[in-house]
Amino acid sequence: MTEETIVVPNPTGLHTRPAKNLVAEAKKFESDITIVLGEKEASAKSLLKLMKLGISQNASIQLKCEGSDEAEAAAALKSFIEKLED
Repeated sequence: MTEETIVVPNPTGLHTRPAKNLVAEAKKFESDITIVLGEKEASAKSLLKLMKLGISQNASIQLKCEGSDEAEAAAALKSFIEKLED
């Protein structure tokens, strides 16, 4: 399992549009990808579950990737989240 801690820089956090783009990016990988915020976690491949986390700007999230392409997925998604814009 590969894990990354990321601070969400996007001024509006992960609202619908950036979350939708993140889900599309996550679906490019075979690995199971989970985002953890506090006690809650959700699949990065499910827009509804991701939206339920309520991730806001400057939230510190944990990205967990497990599978055949986990290192590649973690690196790509970390970079994607750090560059997110509305």
